[in-house]
Amino acid sequence: MTRRVLVGAVLLAILGAASAGGAGAAGPRAASRAKVVRGVTNKSVKVGGLGYALAYSGADIGAQARFARANAAGGVNGRTIDYVGFRDDGGAAEIDRQAATQLLDKDRVFAMVPVAAPDLGAVEMLTSQKVPYFGWAISSNFCGNPYGFAFSGCLFPPGKKVTANTWGALVKIALGPQSANPPAVLLAENTAYGRYRLTALTAAAKSVGINVVSATSNLPVPPVADYGKLADDVLTANGGSAPYAVFIIGSYSNVTLIEHALRDRGFLGIITDEIQYSPDIVVSARGETVLVQTAPVESADSNPAMRQLVTDVRAIAASQPIDQSVIAGYWSADLFIAALKRAGKHLTIAGFLKSANHQFTYEVPKTVGPTRFPAAHDTPTPCGSLVRSDGVSFSVVVPYTCGKVVPVTP
Repeated sequence: MTRRVLVGAVLLAILGAASAGGAGAAGPRAASRAKVVRGVTNKSVKVGGLGYALAYSGADIGAQARFARANAAGGVNGRTIDYVGFRDDGGAAEIDRQAATQLLDKDRVFAMVPVAAPDLGAVEMLTSQKVPYFGWAISSNFCGNPYGFAFSGCLFPPGKKVTANTWGALVKIALGPQSANPPAVLLAENTAYGRYRLTALTAAAKSVGINVVSATSNLPVPPVADYGKLADDVLTANGGSAPYAVFIIGSYSNVTLIEHALRDRGFLGIITDEIQYSPDIVVSARGETVLVQTAPVESADSNPAMRQLVTDVRAIAASQPIDQSVIAGYWSADLFIAALKRAGKHLTIAGFLKSANHQFTYEVPKTVGPTRFPAAHDTPTPCGSLVRSDGVSFSVVVPYTCGKVVPVTP
C-alpha cells in the first residue's frame, strides 16, 4: 500500500468512528455541548421557587397549578416543566442565598419561578451565574436587573424618580364623578421605606387630581396601643373636616389599628390599603377597600382568565384559599411560560434572556399587564383593581384598569 492510500484509509477510519454513536472525538464533544444548558433536556426544563413561605406560601400552589395545565397540554416547545418546589428563605437575606444555592447546585434549575421574597439576598449570585428569575417584585432586587422578570414590573424604580399612579386613579374612580378634586389623607410608617412610599404616593395621587390635604409618615414602628390622636388628626385634616379617602401604607397591625380607630369615630369615607385582600381576613377587613395589582378572583364570573386560574388551582388544591400570593405565583409561572414559548425550541440561557429582553410584552387582557421588557426592569406596570369587603366576601369596586407611570418630585 502506498503512503497516499494509507493516509486516505486512516482518514476514512477516523471519520467513520467520529460519526458512529459517539465513538470518535467529535461524538463526546457534541454530547458535551448538548449538556451545557443547566436544567434543560430535550424533554424538560427544570425550575424552582424561592421566597418567604410564612407570608407567600400560596405562590407555590399558584405556580404548580399553572405548570400542571401547561404540562397537561404537552409542555412548551416540546418540553414539560419540571417544577422542584418552593424553597423557604424565612424572610432573611442569608437564608435566601442558601436556598438559591441549593436550587442551583443541587437541583440544577434553569430558572427560579416563582420568586416571592421581600429580601432577595441571592440577587448577586443569580446575576453572576446568569439565572433568570420570575415573580412578584416585592423586592427592589427585581429592579435595574436584566435577569429579574416580574408580572408587576419594577415596583421600586432605580433612582426613585417615577411611580405608578394606579392606586390614586382607582380610588378617584371609586369616589365617583361628583368628586372632581377629592381631599385625601396619606399615612405611612415612620421608616425609610414608609417615607419613600409616601413621597411616591403623594405624586401619584396628585397626578390624577386628588387633593392631598395631609401626607405623613407618623404610623409608629412598632405599633402602639392607642391610635386615637392619629385618628383625630386625620378627621380634621381637611380644613377641620374629614377627608373623602384615607390611604394607608404599612404593616397589617398598623393598617388595621388606624382603620378601627377611624371607624370607631364615625368615619364613612374610603379607607384603602394594599394588604388586606385574602379570604382568611375578609371579616376583619370589613368596609375596607384594597388595591390588587391584578384582576381579583371575584371577577371570575366575567373574566375568562381569572376563571381559568380558579379552575387550575382547584384542580390541584381544592380547599386552597386564593389570595394575592396564589395569584402572584400563578401569573409568575404564566409569565415564565410566555417567555419560554418566545425563546423557541433551541433553548439556551443566552438565547432565552435575549428573547425576553427584546420587545417582549406580557399581557393577559383585563387581568395582568401589559408589562413590557426591558422597560419593566426599571418601571412599574401601572395597573390594578379595587375590592371591598362586606365582612362576608369581597366584591369588585373598580375592575382591572391601567393608569400611568408618572414622575416623583421630592
